[in-house]
Amino acid sequence: MKLFIQIIPLLFLNITAIQGQSTSEYGTPEERAARITDRMKEGLSLENSQKKEIYTLNLKYAQRIQEEVIDTGMNKLSAYFRIRKINAEKEKELLPMLDDTQKEQYEQMKSEAVKELLARFF
Repeated sequence: MKLFIQIIPLLFLNITAIQGQSTSEYGTPEERAARITDRMKEGLSLENSQKKEIYTLNLKYAQRIQEEVIDTGMNKLSAYFRIRKINAEKEKELLPMLDDTQKEQYEQMKSEAVKELLARFF
């Protein structure tokens, strides 16, 4: 479980790509928030009202990651821990927006993302 929680920040931002890429390769925070929200809409069957609220949340945290991680050019290890902290804060705000079924689907999406990430590196 601890490994699972530590890998979650990588769900929406490939940490290995932080160094050596220009910030434009990530897209803007607005583009990243839209991509994340679209994935969540499909995976969680979000209502339109939820989609707007969750897009706003995703944008808030995409902007934080832009300012605190991407724009600073920090090293991979520091970026990993910073993104982990930011995503933990985001999840605290996100979970109350979801119903019980969506929370289960969200956990399943995270689990699948961890498996994909581990498969990529091992």
